[in-house]
Amino acid sequence: MSRFRPSLTVSILAFLGLLLVLTWLLFSMLAFKTAANDLYAQKGEHARTLLNVFVNLLPDTIPTYPEGFISPDSQSSQYIQKISEESAFSRLTLLDRNGKVIFSSGGEGNDPYLPFQAVPTTGEGTFVRTDGSGIIYLTNVIRGGETVGKAGLLLSLAPEKARLNRSRQLLIAYFTLDFILLLGLGSFVLSRIVVNPINRLLTATERITGGQYIQRLSVSGSAELARLAHAFNEMASALRSKDQQVTEQMSALEKANSDLHKAREETIRTEKMASIGVLAAGMAHEIGTPLASIMGYADLSASEQPDNPAIQDYARRITEDCVRIDRIVRGLLDYSRPRTLSGENADVRAVVISTLDLLAQQGVFKQMNIRMDIDESVMSVKCDQHQLQQVVINLLLNSRDASPVDGTIIISARHEGEYIRLDVSDSGTGIAEEMMKYIFDPFFTTKAPGKGTGLGLAISARIVEGFGGRITASSKVGEGSCFSVWLLQAQAERSEHEQ
Repeated sequence: MSRFRPSLTVSILAFLGLLLVLTWLLFSMLAFKTAANDLYAQKGEHARTLLNVFVNLLPDTIPTYPEGFISPDSQSSQYIQKISEESAFSRLTLLDRNGKVIFSSGGEGNDPYLPFQAVPTTGEGTFVRTDGSGIIYLTNVIRGGETVGKAGLLLSLAPEKARLNRSRQLLIAYFTLDFILLLGLGSFVLSRIVVNPINRLLTATERITGGQYIQRLSVSGSAELARLAHAFNEMASALRSKDQQVTEQMSALEKANSDLHKAREETIRTEKMASIGVLAAGMAHEIGTPLASIMGYADLSASEQPDNPAIQDYARRITEDCVRIDRIVRGLLDYSRPRTLSGENADVRAVVISTLDLLAQQGVFKQMNIRMDIDESVMSVKCDQHQLQQVVINLLLNSRDASPVDGTIIISARHEGEYIRLDVSDSGTGIAEEMMKYIFDPFFTTKAPGKGTGLGLAISARIVEGFGGRITASSKVGEGSCFSVWLLQAQAERSEHEQ
């Protein structure tokens, strides 16, 4: 399970947001503390002024409890009635020299001694109540250089607290708006100068990982990002150069391996050619003498019974087959030696017809369906007709051996550019895909032991290559095979066909 990691923008903005919140908390604490102290100082100064005016309006003789009180009709009493209309006014109390109340004004239910509670009894000056609800100013009443009483004024701090609360709410609103604006602007600026260049760098890096080395970056922003982009471009160029070197080396290795493989195959083929040459030489030596005897006896039989058509036909056929055997043996000898292009021409249609007739008379295609599909326009090719007949015989016999009793063999020919394409296809068992690359090798056969030597296709391929053509094969197991022979058209007929 991969660990969750926030994006760079989120991380930076979260840090900036935390920094802003901490800064605001510190600033608000200092600001509100300073504002509260200033408001309390102003309130204390106001209380001092009010109380001093009251003390100055008192009569020269301050009565004592219980003999006398400050008259409600006095100037000081009238003054207090006026200032008591202020919302912040809570209580003003005057004590005599014995600490007894001789005058008090304020809200109903308030303790007359409220201005003197929770403050030093001998204190003088400005004090804030412990619960923070009001501010007290105390002063001594002096007459003739002697303290004859004490006055205390309590003013409520509710208006100041309400003012501070409004300021706090307004500051919070301003901070929230400023916080949102700063985060939005910060996100935009970070995206433009940091995040977007890094994302482009990351995308280009991922492409390089995928093998696309043609990557170039040009980023705006700080010098560090510009240096990083330059280093990335240098790295991409170096990787591309190394990749090209590796590709060239791989191509060279593949070519060397291919050349080595071809040289190995050529060596094996040369060795096989030499073996075939030795075998063919021995066969020519061993077969030549009895073959000459057979031909001699055939000629002798024909000369002894010149009026017997059957004997004459048999002798002719024996002679022709002996000649073909001799030609095949000599062709086997030629297989082991380089072959040059023959200057002869052969009529494809005539060769195919004569070959089918020859094999049919020998009973090769009993209970099989043979079809010929050769265009009328197909005429001569550049090859020896006897060797072409040998190729056709080999292909037809292979198709016969691979087909069932009632199978079908189709031999066709048509123009393919400058070539004549001759196809021999069957409905036989087909050839496995893994064996297809060996079918033209000498001594390779798919037939049962004793049923074939594996030389037919090898000799056919050698003959066709000697004519400047090629032979290919396609097959599918269970559906049959098709062998195709490409032979160059005769020069004159190719010119007529192109016209």
